[in-house]
Amino acid sequence: MKHLLLLLATLLSHIGLSAQQFSIKGTVRNQRNTPVEFLYIGLFKGETGPLQQTVSDSLGHFLLKAPAGNYRMRVSHFGKEVVYKEIVLSADLDLGTIEIQEATDLQGITVTAGKRLVEQKVDRLVFNVENAIVPTGGTAMDALKATPGVRVQNDNVSIVGKGEVLVMVDGRLQRMSQDDLTTFLKSIPADNIKSIEVIATPPSQYQAEGNNGLININLKKARPNAWNANIGGTYTQKTYSGFNGQAQFGFNYGALSLQASLSKGQQQLRTTSVEQIFYPQERWRQAITNRSKSDVLSASLGIDYKLTSKWTTGVKYLGSFTDRTSANNPLTTRIDNNSQADKGYIMTDVNAANKPQMNSLNWYHTLTLDSTGKSIAIDVDFFSYRKQDYRFFAGNEAGTQKAVIPGTFFSATNTNRNRIDNYSAKADVTLPYKWANLTVGGRVSYTNTGNDLTVYDHKSGNPVFNKDQSNVFNYKEYNQAAYLSASKKINSHWETQLGIRMEATQTNGYSQNLDQTNVNNYIRLFPTAYITYLPDDNNTFSLNYSRRIRRPDFDYLNPFVIRTSPYFYSEGNPFLKPSYIDNVELSYVKDQKWASNLYYSRVTNFGQELSIIDSTTNITRQTPVNYANTYQLGCSTYYNFNSLSWWNSFTGFNVNYQGVKSRSRYIQSIRGYNAYVYSNNDFTVNKTKSLFFSVNYAVQLPGRYQLFHISNMHMLDVAVKFLLANKKLTLTITGEDLLNAQRPTIAYHSNGVKNSVRSYGDTRGFRISVSYKLGNNSNARQRTAGNEEERTRVN
Repeated sequence: MKHLLLLLATLLSHIGLSAQQFSIKGTVRNQRNTPVEFLYIGLFKGETGPLQQTVSDSLGHFLLKAPAGNYRMRVSHFGKEVVYKEIVLSADLDLGTIEIQEATDLQGITVTAGKRLVEQKVDRLVFNVENAIVPTGGTAMDALKATPGVRVQNDNVSIVGKGEVLVMVDGRLQRMSQDDLTTFLKSIPADNIKSIEVIATPPSQYQAEGNNGLININLKKARPNAWNANIGGTYTQKTYSGFNGQAQFGFNYGALSLQASLSKGQQQLRTTSVEQIFYPQERWRQAITNRSKSDVLSASLGIDYKLTSKWTTGVKYLGSFTDRTSANNPLTTRIDNNSQADKGYIMTDVNAANKPQMNSLNWYHTLTLDSTGKSIAIDVDFFSYRKQDYRFFAGNEAGTQKAVIPGTFFSATNTNRNRIDNYSAKADVTLPYKWANLTVGGRVSYTNTGNDLTVYDHKSGNPVFNKDQSNVFNYKEYNQAAYLSASKKINSHWETQLGIRMEATQTNGYSQNLDQTNVNNYIRLFPTAYITYLPDDNNTFSLNYSRRIRRPDFDYLNPFVIRTSPYFYSEGNPFLKPSYIDNVELSYVKDQKWASNLYYSRVTNFGQELSIIDSTTNITRQTPVNYANTYQLGCSTYYNFNSLSWWNSFTGFNVNYQGVKSRSRYIQSIRGYNAYVYSNNDFTVNKTKSLFFSVNYAVQLPGRYQLFHISNMHMLDVAVKFLLANKKLTLTITGEDLLNAQRPTIAYHSNGVKNSVRSYGDTRGFRISVSYKLGNNSNARQRTAGNEEERTRVN
């Protein structure tokens, strides 16, 4: 949309006007003397629509032309009118520089701030990362931890009260497993992020994929006729040390824009977990200490070119390459329930490695059709994912004195070659009319996945090919979608938006080992509706509804059986079906500082990976199952305190009531509450604004999430930032998880047997980051792409 606005502004500024016309120009800057872009400026006469309109460019400039006469000039910021002025035009008029500050009066005009740390819009919350402290020198994962309304627990990202969400970067969904997504987010420097959008109820323009919401990470943008570079490095100390180096470059002159980034890092982690299974006669306690090492390389390159004043095209490449290894020695202790004495042990050695590689290529076009804003956006995308997995394990059962029991040796090697290719194309047409603003579009997508699992059994002492567990699996998926969205500002108080999206899906999964083919073919409709009421400038009420779909991860559909001990194996489920989610949300925003939400969410045919325990054989089978319908009813709120120039804070909480109505004999229906409280605080220490201090704290109260009961957990991060060398050099020192209290215990019942896990993800540590800016402080332009669904389903 921002590219569209720039194209529209350029077009309007070149419309030919008669010699009788005069110009009105000016420049908008904020209190930091930074230009404010994308402000709407309209010139009105009588009760009709705007006679002339434009938007401020990336330098804050705007220009209007009109014949001599009396006019009303209106300026809107994020849909809200912030400037109203009566103008008598009889000669060229230069309004000069308009400085935007909090509650600043300029010639009788009150203008709101240009860039707040947090902005609440109609359908999303925007966190301006570039104005925050804690993420500086960190990664995208650190920025998400500091984002209001977002929760990061054990590197799993969710919207507070919404559960699992999908993550986009510049509008492009990241199609990979949770582990690979975490690694990828940690490869994006926070200094390269402009803002993070928390979209609880996505409109119909977005794909209907996703459970409850979207998070969009917007990378920084370019200023015209400028270049910039940023180089930096980070040292991290947890149990082991780690490092990351990154560099970004942006170039934007004339019709050409180029941007590139490179990041290379390494981190070792020591993670621990204790899992207990409470069988009727005995308790099994498994303790694992895992040491992992990850080498990550990521790169991006983008080129945009403005072919004409109405046509812009460009390509964008994004790549991520990871090399991970891990080693652990699980020890399972069997404890008699009556005597509490040890009955025996299971001792295992495990070594694993994987190398996920992701390549993404986007080719886009935006065309402005006329001066009213009609436009077409076209995206063609290719996404490639490759991963080689290796896992070797060996172990024995032992008696009470840990002496090996003869004949209990088990060992195997599992290797899997995984490939995913996705091709997609989409087109979006924007049609602004007086009676409504229409957006229509369509998308087609084709995904081809392949898995080649090879298993060798070492029980005899020599590797023997296991043809029963080895398998080749191919899965193909076709998607077609079309949508229509209409928005209308009824009057100064009411605004509404309605949308409908149709998605058709055809799938074909073939297992070579089983000689089994599974086919699905379905069409679904996904409506969205928004209505906003503004009784005055200080209060906003919104009511939203959306329906969405959560398709199974590609790996979940793979019927492979992978054994890691005689008592544990995992397998996919080719019969797994999509889940459907209905969301309703009522929001209230006061003074853009206090935002509150009441929400209700219902999931039909909820699917999740379960550990199904057999109390007779003591064997655990892990498999994804559509096992329940779920619902949750809750409320959340946050307050942004910024009345003092040296202190900016947002504090909030979420509480909800959840219910799981089981459809499986393995899981009981269950319900309960959970609550989450957080407070993020930024302090400006000196008048020159070169020293900053930040404290972020959150607590998860004991409660229920889906079928799991989660214990309390505390999170405390503290950071100090120094701006040196004329504020071109940034030094940040951050302490993470200072309370060392991110050690949740998660408990649930499976097949009537209680299971609990207490884990620690090596979250406590500190980092020192240094970055240096070159050029004239511009940033590289980024844009969205079209393959928005398939990546999150990659494993």
